[in-house]
Amino acid sequence: MTTFATNLKWIAIFVLAVGKWSALAQESTEVVVPVDPARVQAAVAGGLKWLADHQIKEGRDAGSWECRQYPSAVASFAGLAFLANGHMPGRGKYSNEVTRTLNYVKAGMTQDGYLGTQGNSMYVHAICSLFGLSCLGMSMDLKDDQELAEWCRKSLKVITQAQKIPKRNGEQGGWRYSPTTGESDLSVTSWQMLTLHSARQCGYPIDPVCFQEGLRYIDSGWKEVAGGVGGFVYRPGVSKEPEAGISGSAVFIKSIIEPDADVGKTREFLRQFPPAWGGAHYNGYFYFVSFYLAQGMLQQGGSDWDSYSAALQKILLEHQEGDGHWAFPSDNRPIEGEGGVGATYATAMAVLMLSLEKQYLPMYQRQMRLY
Repeated sequence: MTTFATNLKWIAIFVLAVGKWSALAQESTEVVVPVDPARVQAAVAGGLKWLADHQIKEGRDAGSWECRQYPSAVASFAGLAFLANGHMPGRGKYSNEVTRTLNYVKAGMTQDGYLGTQGNSMYVHAICSLFGLSCLGMSMDLKDDQELAEWCRKSLKVITQAQKIPKRNGEQGGWRYSPTTGESDLSVTSWQMLTLHSARQCGYPIDPVCFQEGLRYIDSGWKEVAGGVGGFVYRPGVSKEPEAGISGSAVFIKSIIEPDADVGKTREFLRQFPPAWGGAHYNGYFYFVSFYLAQGMLQQGGSDWDSYSAALQKILLEHQEGDGHWAFPSDNRPIEGEGGVGATYATAMAVLMLSLEKQYLPMYQRQMRLY
């Protein structure tokens, strides 16, 4: 093929790509009518009641829920759903449920502070740590609170040490599934960064280098798609195309840790992924990806968040079951389904997404430090 023909080919591809983005931008301007806040609160109340009713109350697994995969992470998500609506250890309608959950999650820590033994997962470790951090300062017993503070300190040490493990070129500063791996990905990294941010909000002295290195790794995952618009890939240097969920999580993390970061081009990329009950851009993980996208859009605020939240609320309310729980889209992967993390996970995530604007949890706060 001649040089002229080759150039003509790439010009044609570029024009088609720009046309695609223009069409997607026009589609995303559809006006979504806001959902009645009373309906949203009724859905949240129904979800919380279902969670409370289905919690295991006695025995070795007291404070957890029936599920086949990652029970401590699922319990932590449920605990966060209660906390996100003002129910705390010792206070609130579901205070007993929160206390049982906290005791269950705390018991899962190894002597060296690791919480991810179920599947050797730093995802699990970060999610459990987030729940513990979110409970700090809420106990009516000073000794209990001091013990929880030490528990959190041990869990945070695992995260900071895992970041320092020698990694392959281009993967420094991030995290992946195991605390001893030499690999990184943006999804696991986002959860560790969110946990460290929450810890700093709670007063823990986190080395600024941890954030600098983590952000540098996240930034390395940005990739242009067309016309300056782009998103973030799952594994920089390995993954080829930006993904919706990863881009949402990157925007979320960058917005809360470096509030002045310019994420406008990624916001344009995210506009092509309006909420839907399943679909290709969820990659079989409807709730996980929806959580990422919702967090990213919330941090941007304005009309983007208004339209996104209204559409998300509409979809979640349409798919809540009569007894208050949520199920899964038919195209979800088995692990994020009834045979994996189960209905407790789906219900907790739905409640968390419907409660975002309350901003009760430290992980949502954008300040660099509270004091």
